[in-house]
Amino acid sequence: MESKEKHLLANIDITSSFESHYNEKRFWKKIGHIAKKVEASVLHPILLLYYTLRDGNVSIKDKAYIIGALGYFIIPTDVIPDFIAGLGYTDDLAVMAILLKQVKDNITPQIENKVESKIKELLK
Repeated sequence: MESKEKHLLANIDITSSFESHYNEKRFWKKIGHIAKKVEASVLHPILLLYYTLRDGNVSIKDKAYIIGALGYFIIPTDVIPDFIAGLGYTDDLAVMAILLKQVKDNITPQIENKVESKIKELLK
């Protein structure tokens, strides 16, 4: 991970500040709420992290980062509040994009297939 990206993650401190906000029920509630409002390109990184988290071959450290990022996604009052049209999810997606670079070696074709299948289901 590049130093600028590490600096951003350190400033947001996703592992300790937001992991308490993550749980399955709240995650799927938020996904259901935004699925009809956003494009597949917004759902893709979120679901990639979710299904990577659920993979048994991912390190505890990476899972902690993922839980923090998903917790950050769940709370509506983050750096840029989610209700701001056009901007609300930009900070969430920035955190996820940085984290996806870190965990990219954990993303298997099976995870990609699950993501694509879920996106199709959500956007019916």
